[in-house]
Amino acid sequence: MLNRYRSQNFLKIKVVSAALLGIMAFMLAFVAAPQVKADNANDVAAGLQNNRYYVTNDVKADPVVKQKYPNIDSDVKNIVNRVKGKEDIRIAVISNQILPPNANTTQSYTDFLLNFLSPKPDALIVVNQQTSQVYVASPKLSDSEIIDLTNSTHSTFTAQGTVNGISALADKVADKISSKATGSLLTTIGIVVVVILIIGGVVAYLLISTKNNWTKKVKSVEQLADQVSTQVLKVSDDVNFLPDADKAKTNADFGAATQNFSEANTRLRELQKVSPVTLLLQGADYQRKLDLTGAQFQQAQQGLNRVEQQVRSLPGF
Repeated sequence: MLNRYRSQNFLKIKVVSAALLGIMAFMLAFVAAPQVKADNANDVAAGLQNNRYYVTNDVKADPVVKQKYPNIDSDVKNIVNRVKGKEDIRIAVISNQILPPNANTTQSYTDFLLNFLSPKPDALIVVNQQTSQVYVASPKLSDSEIIDLTNSTHSTFTAQGTVNGISALADKVADKISSKATGSLLTTIGIVVVVILIIGGVVAYLLISTKNNWTKKVKSVEQLADQVSTQVLKVSDDVNFLPDADKAKTNADFGAATQNFSEANTRLRELQKVSPVTLLLQGADYQRKLDLTGAQFQQAQQGLNRVEQQVRSLPGF
């Protein structure tokens, strides 16, 4: 009887000990298990600023996400790095838990994050894994373009999941921004080319018209120079046949006339060679030189006229 009682007590002790050991093991396992650190809106903003992407801890700890996207953090990181060669696209995957009171919808939180980042990226993609909402904010895209891009990848998110959806959307956003930048550059180049052509046309017109006008002015002086040159030869022949005593009476006027003719003729040769560019830049100066040249030819002509009158007044003429 005593042995039976002892056996029962011993059995009870073993059961209680086993239970206590189980509880202790459970507690040790709970303590040893990694605890998920709760993050907040500031963590998301800092992650986007420093690493260009962020997946919130509650999303990564979600059993469904773990099963479907076991590498979601590295997958999103790879997407960001892949499109970095095109444009600065940043990505955040969140849940409702992370939304701050001052931006308590996914859309308003997306805008909040974009305004927080400095300098602003080309675009920010925020995916709410809990509500399946996707929003894009970009200083380089219009609202209608963002809506079109988001709608165009909706089927990818639905059929192929979050990671493939983000990848497709990031590519489309980057390509759209790149194409707009290229189009803007081409437009700018086109405008510059048109402006250059217009300026070139105006300059060409000015050069041609300036050259033509100058040629006409020089031509009138050339005609006067030809008249004076003919008169110089004629008067020279008349003077040469005069007796030395009579030559002395005409030498002063004839010498002054021929000197004026020579100086004016030399200047005329220079004025004939002046370029239209020089005329555009120094037109007034060259006009004065041309006027002086014409006046000097006229002085030479007047001097020759006096010589001719003197010759005719001499006996024998």
